[in-house]
Amino acid sequence: MSQQEADICIVCEGSYPYTSSGVSQWVHELITEHRERTFHILSLVPLHGTLKYRYTLPSHVIGHTTYRVLDLPKGAKTLKLEEPIWQVLKPIAEGMMFSKSFDNFFDLLSLFRRYEGCLGRRILVESQDAWKFFLDLYQKTIPTGPFKAYFATAFTLMRSLFSIFYPPLPKAKLFHSVCTGYAGLFLYRAKQERQVPCFITEHGIYSNERRIEIAMSDWIVEMGSLDLALEGKSMTLKDFWLNAFCSFAYACYQNCDEVICTFDGNQEIQITGGALPDKVRVIVHGIKQKKEIKIRCQPHDPPTIAFMGRIVPIKGIKTFIRACKLVSQQLPKARFYALGSTEEDADYFTECQKLANDLGLAQKLIFFNHVNLEKFFPEVDLLVLTSLSEAQPLVMLEAGAEGIPCIATDVGACKQLIEGAPNEVPCLGEGGIVTPLVDPDATAQAILNLLSHPQRYQACSEAIARRVHAYYRFEQQHEQYRHLYQNYL
Repeated sequence: MSQQEADICIVCEGSYPYTSSGVSQWVHELITEHRERTFHILSLVPLHGTLKYRYTLPSHVIGHTTYRVLDLPKGAKTLKLEEPIWQVLKPIAEGMMFSKSFDNFFDLLSLFRRYEGCLGRRILVESQDAWKFFLDLYQKTIPTGPFKAYFATAFTLMRSLFSIFYPPLPKAKLFHSVCTGYAGLFLYRAKQERQVPCFITEHGIYSNERRIEIAMSDWIVEMGSLDLALEGKSMTLKDFWLNAFCSFAYACYQNCDEVICTFDGNQEIQITGGALPDKVRVIVHGIKQKKEIKIRCQPHDPPTIAFMGRIVPIKGIKTFIRACKLVSQQLPKARFYALGSTEEDADYFTECQKLANDLGLAQKLIFFNHVNLEKFFPEVDLLVLTSLSEAQPLVMLEAGAEGIPCIATDVGACKQLIEGAPNEVPCLGEGGIVTPLVDPDATAQAILNLLSHPQRYQACSEAIARRVHAYYRFEQQHEQYRHLYQNYL
């Protein structure tokens, strides 16, 4: 780890600089734009897997630290202490995971520092005392649930939690995270340990995205309720996971000096999750604008329809694939692209390929991994997003600036990007069509509607291009961040 103190430490979880996601692109642009500051990048990544840089770090990034979540040193088998270690750990672990109580944080930190190199996974998660803790927690939380699945969940959460609090923090004057979750816990640590300013820019609400992923999971065997209320009913295994992530988010929100979202519809969610209302603000994404506004008069013949984003479940790729099948029945010559990283969830990508093949789309729907989207924009006629959750998708701004009409589900800022904000004056009109969640029929009908009505297609092209040009400017976004950094540094 670099010993030189940076102005800003950017905390990333599962993104920069190892993935080609919208969040990674945003981080790289933020760093590149603020060359007057020095940066340290803190990357949180899965325990296993090969890491490959997708970006070249700018010269004013003076340090880059990578931590693997779940990674704990082996440590000693036993430690002789005045007080049994799990008498200290038990209330801390329960409070952090379930009751949003981090009151004993410094007791935990003191243990880690006092017994560095000795206190590791053999005591923290593999000892008899740890086993007794897991049994006691099981009886308190989900005594009628499947124990094997519970144990795997509790073991993973505890090991993850300890792996986040164990390693030292990079040296920086300000910490800026791109999500809550484990990255948010590093913000909590920075505020408590260093008393430095802490920002969070949420591109999507982390706890909501985990809620969707957990609801979709097939490895958590019992369904149960996803209501987070603990009184009057038994907790389910899915509640167990969600309570932990909501508790992590609460700690992050409460300790941030600035809680930033990219879409005003997410402010209330952040406040409900623990953010103080006077700390919450909106800074929308912006992109670099070209001098001329691009407007498309009509689609190509044959037309090209593209999904642009990571090939992961929360992006709803299977809805897009099924919609492609319906469109191809009406427009046999139409071409379909899925442009985005296929490596983040290899099993899901395989499922998507199989679905496309089963539907007879093997020659019509092409997956492209790690592409330069700008090279594809000239041949793409429609951008289609079938996401289950979004904040403010950068790809919609980039496609919109090229005059490409957008079809997107009603999540995050998608509707606002397509139809305009309530205070838009003058009203620029629709830049595409908003569709319901998980609705291939509605998605296909929207595609066919725009492709078969050139006048509407052109109107949508003009509307979204002018909206992006007027309201989503790169300079405006980074001027706001520059002002915030100046105020706190």
